[in-house]
Amino acid sequence: MDPANYKDLKVSRGYNYHYYAVKRETDKPTILFVHGFPSTARDWRYMVPHFESRGYGIIAPDILGYGGTDKPTDWREYQGSTLARDIHDILVAEGVKKAIAVGHDWGAFIVSRLANFQPEDFLGYAFFNVSYVTPNPQYDNEKFHAQWKKITGHDNYGYWYFFAEDDADKVIMDHLDAFISAGFSKENNLSADVFSAKGALKRSLLNEYRAEVAPFMTGEDRKIWTETFLKGGFKAPLSFYRIMCNNGRNSDDATIPKERLFPPASAPLFYVAALRDSVCDPKGGKASFTQEGLKSHNVSIVEVDGDHWWPMYTEKANEVAQKLETWIVDVVKV
Repeated sequence: MDPANYKDLKVSRGYNYHYYAVKRETDKPTILFVHGFPSTARDWRYMVPHFESRGYGIIAPDILGYGGTDKPTDWREYQGSTLARDIHDILVAEGVKKAIAVGHDWGAFIVSRLANFQPEDFLGYAFFNVSYVTPNPQYDNEKFHAQWKKITGHDNYGYWYFFAEDDADKVIMDHLDAFISAGFSKENNLSADVFSAKGALKRSLLNEYRAEVAPFMTGEDRKIWTETFLKGGFKAPLSFYRIMCNNGRNSDDATIPKERLFPPASAPLFYVAALRDSVCDPKGGKASFTQEGLKSHNVSIVEVDGDHWWPMYTEKANEVAQKLETWIVDVVKV
């Protein structure tokens, strides 16, 4: 991803967004890539070249709170409606009338809200690891955790409680090498005993946990990632967790009309189930696409033999990029 292709835009609510943008060179569509935690647009560097080299337009923002984008620390600023509007503003600035939205991790949540609040901007939606997130004005954080434990048999999202603590950002910064080991280990990353179960991650950090890290978090890549988060901190990125633990999106979800609770049936959906993702369990992800509101939708589900960070492995990224392009050509038909 050529650094010269990055731009900045002040969106309508006043925040500056830093994003990667390449104009399409053919009649092929523009693809929007939305990252999750703890990442930046750079995390798409193994997938973007596949599409850029084939003439697709590319837009990949540092989402609010990350990288070169502004970093408000009030979790109320991270509502689905406003995040969706920010993305819409970028599309307008780039002259993109219709795009294909792709999201990984929290990026899949943003893609979900793009389907609810800005459906006119998109031809199709792709969800990596995290499935479509249905609006829920009655969301209860405790019930959410209990539900996932019932589905998967373990405490997938217990680390949210630590991330929602007032000083979590400082604890992470004070033990950054331990955080990298716990979150990006080469084997068994994000495991319950080290990361995902309630209390596990904080304990790992305070005990200075160490493990061999994945290759994408070594050398120059580790240096760039570390410098990015040392500069920007974790307070803003953790807003995505604080808002959930405070049931803070309920009123925003309540503004979505009934006819927009799900993506338009005319827009195909693509879901990548990562078979070794110990947090975003593929069983729950697949099950979410069987709900009544999606039964009339064209849903394509593919499996990848990878963990949560498969987009950061060249072989896996290429494998899924080829399947995603086939879906764009044969199913979305653009």
